[in-house]
Amino acid sequence: MYQGKRNEQSAVTFKRRIGGLCLVLLLFTPLLSGCWDSVELNQRAVVSAISIDSDGESDYEVSLQVIVADEIAGAKARGDTPVVLYRERGGSLFQALRRASQRVPRVISLAHTKLVVIGEKLARAGIGDTIDFLERSTEIRLPVKMLVARGNTGKDVLATMTAIGRIPANDISGKLEASERLYAGDYAVTIDDVIRSLSHKGSGPVLTGIGVNGNLEQAPSKSNVDNILPKAIVHINGMGVFKKDRLVRWLDDDQAIGLSMINNKVKGAQTTLSCGKNRETVGIETLFSATNIHTRMEQGEPIFVISLKQTGAVQEAECSINLQSSEEMKRLQEQWSEETKKVIASTVRDIQRTRSDVIGFGLALERSHPQQWKKLSPDWSRYFAESTVRIQVTSILKHTQSRTNPYSKGEPD
Repeated sequence: MYQGKRNEQSAVTFKRRIGGLCLVLLLFTPLLSGCWDSVELNQRAVVSAISIDSDGESDYEVSLQVIVADEIAGAKARGDTPVVLYRERGGSLFQALRRASQRVPRVISLAHTKLVVIGEKLARAGIGDTIDFLERSTEIRLPVKMLVARGNTGKDVLATMTAIGRIPANDISGKLEASERLYAGDYAVTIDDVIRSLSHKGSGPVLTGIGVNGNLEQAPSKSNVDNILPKAIVHINGMGVFKKDRLVRWLDDDQAIGLSMINNKVKGAQTTLSCGKNRETVGIETLFSATNIHTRMEQGEPIFVISLKQTGAVQEAECSINLQSSEEMKRLQEQWSEETKKVIASTVRDIQRTRSDVIGFGLALERSHPQQWKKLSPDWSRYFAESTVRIQVTSILKHTQSRTNPYSKGEPD
């Protein structure tokens, strides 16, 4: 009897405490209904891309590509340009951005930035301070793509009107993605990728190059895209190799493709093989490519082995060749493997001359032989440049698309 009354009193006490707690929470609810630093959307200047250029010896010029919301929405469009470029200078990036608030009529919002374009002059001087600012920023996201304006300033790139895609930043991003998927002469690099590369001893990042061909004076005007042939056009242009935080070399065409192969970035590519005596060719499309780098120790020295496996299809045949013959297909596979080896070997030699391990030999050595890495890492730039590299390529041609033997040379008898 006594135990039942005690349990009943405990239940009443518990209900009172819960009721009191709920009352306290209800009192605090109005204080949690909003953000103290919120800014309405119509009060924000949404930045789609940023360019950073060197201005003199120590100053920066920052350009902000701001979206004109009324022109994008359509209802209130006046036929003006869909973006506007605001520029400001400062002794630091933070100062330049804050000074830009004197020019931009709304609160600058960097959360939706898609691209950061670095001028080549600044890239050659060093991007360490730039990366420091980008990593510390609470608005700029680490997956944002980074590029280097090759032969131009970043301002020139962002100031060029584009025909496909009303916002130039979207146009550039689309070109980068398409080229990465189809050509393999470049690949997207993010702020996060750059930070990781700078943290590796004896290494540095690689960044995609971008340039402007044509009339730079006409590039910012709407007349640039009024004709079938634009007066200026933005195009993806090679890969820049950095030693630590400084740009030291550009890789183009086969060397840029070789870099994509080594770094396992190939999504699709093309290779042209010679056949016949009149400069006739066979075109191969890469359907799949996978690369592995591993280390062997021989007489106390590391030997780096690049192993690549690739599959492809014949996309073009200009010479008289019997593609139904297994022997002929085997010969093409061997020729494709040898051509790939040449491309990779040429790329490795060019990169070794820079003494910047952007292809990850040091990481492979550290994983497989940590004690040897500890011994060599203090002078890894020199060891990397003198490293012995062996290349193994396995190629398989899966099919010849919808056609076997070429029409132009007739069917074999």
